[in-house]
Amino acid sequence: MLRVKGLTLVEVLVTIAVLGIALSIAALNLRPFYDPLSDGLTRTEGLLKQVRAKAMATTSAYKLSLSGNEWTAARAGTCRSTSFSADPSLNLKLPEEVTASISPSGASLCFTSRGLLVILGGSGSGEPVITLRDNKGRTKSLKVLLGGGVLRQ
Repeated sequence: MLRVKGLTLVEVLVTIAVLGIALSIAALNLRPFYDPLSDGLTRTEGLLKQVRAKAMATTSAYKLSLSGNEWTAARAGTCRSTSFSADPSLNLKLPEEVTASISPSGASLCFTSRGLLVILGGSGSGEPVITLRDNKGRTKSLKVLLGGGVLRQ
C-alpha cells in the first residue's frame, strides 16, 4: 500500500495556533521598548507635514493650535481670516507621558495654500520651535521653517 506523506488539516491548525500564541507573547514582551517621547515627536512631525500638504491640496489655510497635550486643526480661506472651521480628521493627541510647548509662547501655526508658514499670535519672532518633554525629563525639539519644512533638533 502506497502511503502519501504530508500534514493533516488538524496538524496545520494546531501549528498555526501555537505560533499565534508564541507571537502574541513575544509582542507583549517587546512593549518595554516603546518610547513615548520619540513616538510623540514622530507623530507631531507627521502632523505638521500632513497639515501643510492638505493646505496646498485644498488651496486653503490650515491653522494648528496646541492646547495641553492635543493639536487641533482648523481651516479657512486665508491665515488672516477671523473664522476657522475645525477639521477633526487632523487632530492629534500626544502620548500621556509627553508634554508639548511651542515657542514663541501662545502661538498658533498656519500653513497657507502655498505651504508657507504664518505664525499667529504669541510673542517673539523667528521660526517656531516645538519642544516635547517626557516624564523622565528628556526633551526633543522640532523647528518649523517659514518655508513649511520641519527639522528635528
